[in-house]
Amino acid sequence: MNHFLAELRRRNVFRVAAAYLVVGWLTLQIVSLIEAPLGLPDWTDTLVIVLIGIAFPIALILAWAFEVTPDGVKLTAAVPEDQSIAGKTARRLDYVIAGGIVVLIGAIIWQQVARPQAATAPELAARAEAGEGASVAVLPFADMSPDSDQAYFADGISEEILNVLVRIPGLQVAGRTSSFAYRGQDQDLREIGNALDVSHVLEGSVRRSGTRLRITAQLIRSADGFHIWSETYDRELTDIFDIQDDIAGAVADELATSLGLDTGAVSVARTSDLAAYESFLHARQLFRERGQANLELAAAMLTETLARDPEYGPGWTLLAGVYGVMPYYRQGNNEAAPELRVRWNSLAIETARRAIAINPADAQAHAFLGSALAENWNWIEGLDMLDRAVALAPNDPDVLDTAAQILGKVGYAAEALELSEHAVALDPQGAIFRNTLGNLLALQGRFEEADAQFRAAKDIDPGLRFPYANLMWSRARAGDMAGTQSALTALLNRGHPAPADEDLIERFIAAQNLAEMQPLAAESRGFIRTLYALLASDMEYYFSQTPVEAADDRPSNWANFNPFWQTFRGEMYANARWKAWVRRGDLDDLWRARGFPPQCRPVGEDDFACDWPDE
Repeated sequence: MNHFLAELRRRNVFRVAAAYLVVGWLTLQIVSLIEAPLGLPDWTDTLVIVLIGIAFPIALILAWAFEVTPDGVKLTAAVPEDQSIAGKTARRLDYVIAGGIVVLIGAIIWQQVARPQAATAPELAARAEAGEGASVAVLPFADMSPDSDQAYFADGISEEILNVLVRIPGLQVAGRTSSFAYRGQDQDLREIGNALDVSHVLEGSVRRSGTRLRITAQLIRSADGFHIWSETYDRELTDIFDIQDDIAGAVADELATSLGLDTGAVSVARTSDLAAYESFLHARQLFRERGQANLELAAAMLTETLARDPEYGPGWTLLAGVYGVMPYYRQGNNEAAPELRVRWNSLAIETARRAIAINPADAQAHAFLGSALAENWNWIEGLDMLDRAVALAPNDPDVLDTAAQILGKVGYAAEALELSEHAVALDPQGAIFRNTLGNLLALQGRFEEADAQFRAAKDIDPGLRFPYANLMWSRARAGDMAGTQSALTALLNRGHPAPADEDLIERFIAAQNLAEMQPLAAESRGFIRTLYALLASDMEYYFSQTPVEAADDRPSNWANFNPFWQTFRGEMYANARWKAWVRRGDLDDLWRARGFPPQCRPVGEDDFACDWPDE
């Protein structure tokens, strides 16, 4: 036995085994690094390990049977012992082993230094006090499909992962709009992370071919571009939900390791019907893009989704959102027939209630319901739903923006401004969020800041009509006739603002002075009359042309707190017609139930008074 062991040592079998293991380990490390960038299948690691294992005994047999000599490789038995150079070969193998051990130790040290360690409790407390914590942006996954026709599917996967991550306590997730603004941009991920103010960035790609999916994902640390985690999934399409959960879970676990998050058990509503899910993803993309045709198609696709799976809560939520915005995207104008508005509002309420019945914790459904109820002048229940939505999702910019819009409309300007500023901080590339913030700043009398937000909104999304309209009203409030006419022209290029005044608008734009505008205002049924009243700073003229008792509908636009009427300041609040409109809109009932806004107060049992904030 001793002779056999001595022969193993002489023939360098032990050294070959050690060198083989070191080289095999290095090979595995290289494969793990190049696997994701090269799009190799997720079984590549397993294949390499199997091959290394199979080759190991072969290497030992070759080391025993053969020897390297100056004349080439020969059978060991054929080499006289006095001519053997096994000693020199042994020294070379020792160098290989030593070098491999040095690399191994260096790699372990680098991983320990470069990879963040789990924070201790005092460190976590200090971070929380300093406002620091885990944060991540989910970029839109790239569509790598052969026909490049799966963008909606890739976006859907990204958004579903985002929806899982956003439910993890203590994890800040960048807003969807801001993250998706980097679609297709060949930009350093460190720069993106810095721009979005997040500590980590998740990116990936989707390749769909028939029923097969290949999804790659990698988590990068923004500070230095270090790849914390990466994975490739080659699965059947039916595994899509498991893949989404796997990615979100892996990201959460990695962040938990470095930042001490308690990920817990996060559940997301699913449908087991793949066709229903695909229809839902298509509809969500159309809803994001807006436009009359897109919204109508989205409603049809969601109807199909819910016919296949009536208990799929997110489908009902999204359908409520579609019906809620329908009136604002009619082709060529911003008005819909009253019967259509009533029908859409009723459907929005009905579908949102269905979504909440399925999932009482659905914040977005509460927000859509609150908005629809407010549109129907059910202020008390509407604001109650919005309060619940914000409590359920205090970091969801869509929810915050919806609540801010309604709260500002009914007088709670300071509360609304706080929510809006938070929404913009979470998702600064959301054009509609900027537009809302501009309105609320104007309501505070901060008009220059408001105009800056309107301009930012139209720069972010040049097709969004609302900031153009608000810039027009802002210019009119300031008495800037040329600016008003210019803004109205820009608005016309994005859809007609008021069909009722269609024959007057071109003449209004061409008018040289207020005297030429006045007869147009007298002929107007609303839009031009309002612009003229603002330009002329003549509130009494507007009220005299719109008697309270003659109005067919509750005066939603001007009975409420409109920011651009501040040109009239306290004169408007003291006007008896305005107070009559407020009562007709049931706002005083809301104030008594929820609490009066800071600028208003009850007077006796059935009256109220309001003052401008600076008075």
